[in-house]
Amino acid sequence: MTERNTTLVIGIIGPPCSGKSTVARVVESRGGVWIDADAIAKEQLSDAEVIADLVESFGIAILASDGSVSRAQIADLVFGDDDESHRRLKKLESIIHPRTHRIIQSRLDTATARGALYIILDVPLLLESGWESQCDQIWCMQIEPARHRQLLAARGWSETELARREQRQLPWAEKRRRSTWVIQNDGSVDDLREKVVRMLNQSRPAPTTHRS
Repeated sequence: MTERNTTLVIGIIGPPCSGKSTVARVVESRGGVWIDADAIAKEQLSDAEVIADLVESFGIAILASDGSVSRAQIADLVFGDDDESHRRLKKLESIIHPRTHRIIQSRLDTATARGALYIILDVPLLLESGWESQCDQIWCMQIEPARHRQLLAARGWSETELARREQRQLPWAEKRRRSTWVIQNDGSVDDLREKVVRMLNQSRPAPTTHRS
């Protein structure tokens, strides 16, 4: 008899600066694969074909002085309440999302085929975009508001900017309801790491066996 591991796919959700990256790194250190959709999408902004499509759609003003795409300028164009902002957001998504989706799916398939113990799927709007169906569990970060404001400020985020980006998302109460675990990030980084290790120990499915 030989032992065969089953990959546990964990979707991680939470607002910016809530501790998602710390959780993902802990899972990674325990034999997991971290699929970071933000990093993948950022890589696409360096692709010549993508840059050309963005300039054609939004104009040369989206480029920084070095010819790279200005993420801040793109954000100003697409995160707004008016119909034109909504239209621009849909156009941006039509350029970036199909490429990002293919890469995420490829990495999921590869990690599963290689028998990774865990995959941590870190995708913005994970529930809204349908990735929930590929997850065994959803982990939702929660952080006390005053502490969250401090962390956002340290990263250069304003509450107004956060609200602007979250206006088309599901309410966080609904996201927490649909989550397997809600992780209260209310202590030190070491406290958070310990929570994640305990959750992994509780969540890990028992290995299955088959005859070789």
